[in-house]
Amino acid sequence: MISLFRCIKSDFYKLKRTPILWLHAFIPILGSFLFLLYYSFGSKGNIDSICGYLETVAIVFPLLIGLMSGMVIEQEERTGNFQMLLNSTKCKSVTYLSKLALLLLLGIFSVIIAIGVFALGFKKMDAMFYVQEAIVLFVANILIYILHVLVTLKLGRGASIGLGIAGTLLSALMLTGLGDRVWQWTPWAFGVRFCDYTMLKIIDPSNYNIVSRDVNKGFFIMIFEICIALIASLLWFKYWEGRKSYE
Repeated sequence: MISLFRCIKSDFYKLKRTPILWLHAFIPILGSFLFLLYYSFGSKGNIDSICGYLETVAIVFPLLIGLMSGMVIEQEERTGNFQMLLNSTKCKSVTYLSKLALLLLLGIFSVIIAIGVFALGFKKMDAMFYVQEAIVLFVANILIYILHVLVTLKLGRGASIGLGIAGTLLSALMLTGLGDRVWQWTPWAFGVRFCDYTMLKIIDPSNYNIVSRDVNKGFFIMIFEICIALIASLLWFKYWEGRKSYE
């Protein structure tokens, strides 16, 4: 555990001279301000406005995960072709978990900013609602972070960004009727669906009770998929020796 904390601290130090930290703050601030500006002119401050913002954040999140995961992992490739990642500790899984933890910490940081800034300017709902939405949005994207770290290690930054674009499109699609039957099994649906259901539970409990069984099923499937993906990724990384030239 101590070695993991040291690796995470070292990974944060590596980001000091890169734009990655600033992007995790600038993008959510810019996005929330643009929505607040738009709503100040064209919205009456209703629930639909909050729902629209949260859905937009959830839809765009996979693309940003793809971009940031690619940038963080690519930094390791540039500074020594992954040798620090592969050889800096006795247990390879520590360095892998460190990179994943780094991205997750940056992710929750961005989510807090994106929802926190919006909440300060849009006080239609109480603070606890926004806290719940931030937690839901972050947890719902843990699996996507794991997938993007694997894709970037194996195939590179371009593949991660491409997957992020596809994930964003799929997230938007999962909001439609096409996603009603399959969203519980689709990682890119968790963010948008759980954000919507969290709001529904507060503003319309009777309708939420109708879908609560599906929501609970989706939650347990998500947790199961996260556990499987984490274990599988650790096993894969244990035998990974760096990206070959043909990859």
